[in-house]
Amino acid sequence: MSLLIVDDLRKHYGAQDVLRGVTFQIDPGEKVGLVGRNGGGKSTLLRIIEGLEQPDGGSVTIAKGSRLGHVPQIPRFAPGQTVRQYVESGLVEARAIEAELAQLTERMGSAEGVELDRLVRRHDELQHRIEQLGGWDLSHVIGSVLGGIGLPEMFWEREAATLSGGEKSRTALARELVAGHDVLLLDEPTNHLDLRGIEWIEAWLRELKSAVLIVSHDRRLLTNSVDRILDLERGALKSYSGNYPKYLQLKAERFDSERRAWEIQQDFIRKEEEFIKRHMGSQRTAEAKGRQKKLENLVRLHEPYDDVRKPAIPSPKAERGGELVLETKGLRGGYGERILFRDLDLRIGRGQRLGIVGKNGAGKTTLLKMLAGRTRPLGGELNFGHKALCGYYDQDTSELRADNDGIQEMRRVKPEWTDLECRSHLARFLFRGLEVEKQVKNLSGGERARLCLAKLLATPISWLAMDEPTNHLDLAARTSLEEMLGAFDGALVCISHDREFLDGLCTHILEVEDGAARLYPGNYSDYRRRKLEADAEASAARDAARKAAPPQKPAPEPAKPAPTSGKIRNPWAFEKLEQKIIALEEELKTLNESLLTEDVYKSASKSREVQTRIAELQRDLDEANEQWLNWQ
Repeated sequence: MSLLIVDDLRKHYGAQDVLRGVTFQIDPGEKVGLVGRNGGGKSTLLRIIEGLEQPDGGSVTIAKGSRLGHVPQIPRFAPGQTVRQYVESGLVEARAIEAELAQLTERMGSAEGVELDRLVRRHDELQHRIEQLGGWDLSHVIGSVLGGIGLPEMFWEREAATLSGGEKSRTALARELVAGHDVLLLDEPTNHLDLRGIEWIEAWLRELKSAVLIVSHDRRLLTNSVDRILDLERGALKSYSGNYPKYLQLKAERFDSERRAWEIQQDFIRKEEEFIKRHMGSQRTAEAKGRQKKLENLVRLHEPYDDVRKPAIPSPKAERGGELVLETKGLRGGYGERILFRDLDLRIGRGQRLGIVGKNGAGKTTLLKMLAGRTRPLGGELNFGHKALCGYYDQDTSELRADNDGIQEMRRVKPEWTDLECRSHLARFLFRGLEVEKQVKNLSGGERARLCLAKLLATPISWLAMDEPTNHLDLAARTSLEEMLGAFDGALVCISHDREFLDGLCTHILEVEDGAARLYPGNYSDYRRRKLEADAEASAARDAARKAAPPQKPAPEPAKPAPTSGKIRNPWAFEKLEQKIIALEEELKTLNESLLTEDVYKSASKSREVQTRIAELQRDLDEANEQWLNWQ
């Protein structure tokens, strides 16, 4: 039985048909991706399913007793409500089940016969349901989800209303992930997540028992976490079995098949019309009339539509300069008294492609702005090569002026261009006709991003510094951007959470984390593999050093501890602490090595269990090491 049935859904705004007879259904546990162009109606479809907007026709049916969940665009927090309290508020059903189970257990102790059988059946039903909602250890589930999407324990007791916009969105996402909905609607859930958070939610979605309908432009997420793709194109919806690569293959095959059938029918119609025209009024008039009648009753195939429109982004010719683009020595960056990274030695040459990754707030944008010459470093040296002209792309698109239109914005960088030259350039970025005259304040996020790219690529540059260039771009625009950057012969330094983008373009990855910046050769997949290997080697080295160290002679225990010290001086306890540390490090080493085995990394559930256990062990090890360092 389907949980969600959408039947013949129609919606129009003025003369524009956004949804034209959209029909589909979602079954229990199914993971479905919804793709389409920006402005094509995906968010409208979700809002109608959520009940936030009314359709002009058709219906949305949710199975009786099923719970539909969605992440609000603007979450509302009660005064004084903490992050943890807000997330726990999504567990209303689970808490009610726990209370009812406690009552049933008490009543089963005194019940007999038919009444006992009825209570046992109800007890089994509730146990099965609470397993679907995440099991008995719901506190562990909450902590796992919050930590996974980038809200560590330091955030849990903070008042939710005081969080930043991205942190509020992640808190709202966490509430819906733990709630155990039967159907979960997600609209770009990775927008405010860093790469670790994206990879975590990808694994979580694969193992989630709920059905999910997810709108996303993250190709790797659509590849790894969904088993069906719904393609919304020109208001019509088509369904494709399989993940994103399979969808691309099936869509191309469907278009070729439909195109051949249409061409065959068009050839048949042309020949029939020629026969009718040639023989009408001749000895074969009766045959011509018969063919004409059949032709009038023929069900005409529509010419298949394949939306190949995408920005024709021209690859700029890098201004010729020296082979060295920039070099840093002992670079230090941050703001105020907070140091985000230090002692960075970096050399970037012509044609090199460097991707910058790290947690949210680690200092990626700060570093990129320093490398681009937008902000000053706190220390160290930053030297640019001969004629190194940087083209900087800001993810906030804040350089655009709200009251300007497209032509006025182009004139800010190319004042000598005529209207025709401005329009011709903007047309490559899909600004055509009256779209060129729209004010910036009326543009969508994707349109603003395309306008910034149009301005950037009209200026002389020898290398590019880009902060989240794929944000707000749909799949077609992302493909065009990658093609342009692939053909660009200058250097590229970029921040991105798009793993396909980083894999396809980057030759090096720079990780900014814990006050340091480390360079890894290769693309993002190479970096992830090397990172896991390095973590395993570091754990092994610590373990070896611990075993090789001579046993520490315990200090004689005083008859009475000093009243000013609260630390234990018992040598036996100290030895037990060291044994505990060794045991924790050995288990950590084993688990880190297991992440590299095919049995674990190909199983989302096993990988998640191992990573959860690693986090718990690391916390215990940090506490034990802190005790060891402060021992007196």
